[in-house]
Amino acid sequence: MKKKIKIDSDEYIADPETVNDSSTDNADVKTDTSAADTADNPLAALEARCKEAEDKAEAEHDNFLRTLAEYNNFKRRSREELTMARKYGSEDLIIRLLPLLDNFERGLKSSEELRDFDALHGGVLIIMRQLFDILEKEGVKVIEASGQVFDPNLHEAVMREETSDLPDGTIVDEFQKGYTLGDKVIRPSMVKVAHTP
Repeated sequence: MKKKIKIDSDEYIADPETVNDSSTDNADVKTDTSAADTADNPLAALEARCKEAEDKAEAEHDNFLRTLAEYNNFKRRSREELTMARKYGSEDLIIRLLPLLDNFERGLKSSEELRDFDALHGGVLIIMRQLFDILEKEGVKVIEASGQVFDPNLHEAVMREETSDLPDGTIVDEFQKGYTLGDKVIRPSMVKVAHTP
């Protein structure tokens, strides 16, 4: 880039070699360093701003890559935890059911040795109560059916009985118990419903 030199007459000469190099003329010729500085400053300022923007963009890109890696790790860990929860989620329930299995085995062994039906029957009733206690702690409840008004959300009618003894839509008999888990019906009751002829 050619340096401009200012002469007293406010003329600018593009090439410094064209300026007379005599000692008398040197007194009249001044180099305009302030004009050169101001001409260079915008470029330097732009370069500084570009460098600053590049540094900021690089930092943001690094931050983005770190965040993306963390997100991918989080997704992987979540998938692994979900797989483990599905695989071993019922472990606590199974641990509480194992003593019932032990009781069944002991009851069967005892009934084979003693051949006592009443003792076997009593043992099975105890085990059944223990099982219901475990299920209730898990939030499982029996759906009441016999004598209730038929509700299609809770009951499944498999038969109809014509009778004038009971109001229309009353459940006469229950073939299979229904259960809820919390607010959700996990198995509706299979019932016979009264129908007025």
